[in-house]
Amino acid sequence: MLMGNDEEADFPYWSIDMPGLDERRAVELAGLVRQSGAGIEPTLVDPMLWLTLHLDRETVEVVRDALASAPTTAVTASLVESFDEWLDQSARGGEGGADSP
Repeated sequence: MLMGNDEEADFPYWSIDMPGLDERRAVELAGLVRQSGAGIEPTLVDPMLWLTLHLDRETVEVVRDALASAPTTAVTASLVESFDEWLDQSARGGEGGADSP
């Protein structure tokens, strides 16, 4: 998945991890964000359907290398490409990083 100019404008992509959040409260929070006028469209991710991982750079590199050495499938190729893009984007830095003043 190559990033076009519009997608690059969305980097960095921040998320909020809220342990213990249930579906009802997630829907309520998403509604509050939409109503806030912040111009942000939240995406709800159902943990019964999606595994969401917050991986650090070193882990992404290890997983990418392991996938790159595995037999190539459409899925492994797509993941390697996505990891490479993220590694490239994050190496360039972005606005508002955790270490930003």
